[in-house]
Amino acid sequence: MLSNTNTSLVTATIVNNQLILDYLENKFGTAQITIRGTSKGLFVEDTFTITVNQVTKGILITGTSGNDNLVGGDGNDTLQGLAGNDTLNGGLGSDSLEGGNGNDVYYVDNVNDVIIDSAGTDTVIAPFSYTLAAGLENLTLTGNGNLNGTGNTLNNTIIGNNANNYLLGDTGNDKLDGKAGVDTLDGGAGNDTYTIDNINDVIIDSAGTDTVSASITYTLAAGLENLTLTGNGNLNGTGNSLNNTIIGNNGNNYLLGDTGNDKLDGKAGVDTLDGGAGNDTYTIDNINDVIIDSAGTDTVSASITYTLANNLENLTLTGSTAINGTGNNGNNVITGNSGANLLSGLDGNDSLNGGNGNDTLLGGNGDDTLIGGTGNDSLTGGSGRDFFRYNSRTEGIDTITDFNVLDDTILVSRSGFSGGLTVGTLLNTQFTTGTSATTSAHRFIYNASNGQLWYDIDGTGTTAASQIATLSPTLALTASNFGVF
Repeated sequence: MLSNTNTSLVTATIVNNQLILDYLENKFGTAQITIRGTSKGLFVEDTFTITVNQVTKGILITGTSGNDNLVGGDGNDTLQGLAGNDTLNGGLGSDSLEGGNGNDVYYVDNVNDVIIDSAGTDTVIAPFSYTLAAGLENLTLTGNGNLNGTGNTLNNTIIGNNANNYLLGDTGNDKLDGKAGVDTLDGGAGNDTYTIDNINDVIIDSAGTDTVSASITYTLAAGLENLTLTGNGNLNGTGNSLNNTIIGNNGNNYLLGDTGNDKLDGKAGVDTLDGGAGNDTYTIDNINDVIIDSAGTDTVSASITYTLANNLENLTLTGSTAINGTGNNGNNVITGNSGANLLSGLDGNDSLNGGNGNDTLLGGNGDDTLIGGTGNDSLTGGSGRDFFRYNSRTEGIDTITDFNVLDDTILVSRSGFSGGLTVGTLLNTQFTTGTSATTSAHRFIYNASNGQLWYDIDGTGTTAASQIATLSPTLALTASNFGVF
């Protein structure tokens, strides 16, 4: 005897002592089949259960050469984006997502989803812990669960969700951002960038030159090189014993470099920059910015008119605005920008370089070196043994206001002037007074009546002489007042 509790799901028959089951199409559910046999008053009975699950057929969706948005159904779907920057979302089921060429975005919602991609810069959006396969660049975790995100050998950008994430960048130059929550960010090898927004976030790093981007007050742990503060709050940034680059935000920042050769830039706001020990560089853009420094040979890079405080050695003006730079009692190196600058060395043996523009250079006391650069510059050495340096015969016509033939020297570049000059003191045969060269060897011609100093690359040859400076007239100038480097 044969009984069946669900004949709408399956039919059961016995033919030649064999049980034959016939499943009906598009049906699912459970049926119990019972078989009973009798012989000579005895019987044997067995019951078994058959379960048929509903199966949703997968679909194939193929995009175009444009930027497509492909969404699958509940089955095991295959989505092919072809060319273009496509967005692929397989929906439920174990899906195959193939973006093709272009920068594609993949939404995965099943651990068995498979991504096939060989071109472009691609992003995976995942609501569960996920590891990027080879060829995939970026990963964004979603939802509120504590998830992990792992990169590969490429330069990955891995972004966490609102929970506590562990993000591992592997070997590339990675960008890790845990977002909300208490996150652990491990860049692995490479030059990595970490975004920090929680004081309890943890960075693990052992290789490369790395940067922390922090929206909170932050101190670099050992092994981390650079720090950038973000937002508009008044935040502090502290370095370590490495050579740090620390950049402020739009607020009023206190930046401390510690013991390395650090670069500190407060950006907008009224900032206090403390390089600590080491040879530090300070970027200044506000007249109220304060520099604290007590050791090393330090440089100020200023986009405003600036005077070096004590214990600061060097000053570089930036931009193209006509601003001024002033030294102190030490031996300063002051460099102008592309505008018309007034550079003043004050005391000390200073080096002043006007750069581009028509500059005014004042050496002050000490043995100073004045480099006008391009433009028609005014050069005043002041007291001491001063050097007026020219790198090219075409830099412009400078006015040397106080050249002293007993103490001062005009230095010229052998390569910048050409004409057969040799390094050292100028040869006597290469200097003359008057209005023009009278031999083929003459190079420098000083007109004692008007103070003009000319350079002739070929003496009595066919190339015209060019004026390089104006000195006081009637000087007892000789070849010994010139040096070649």
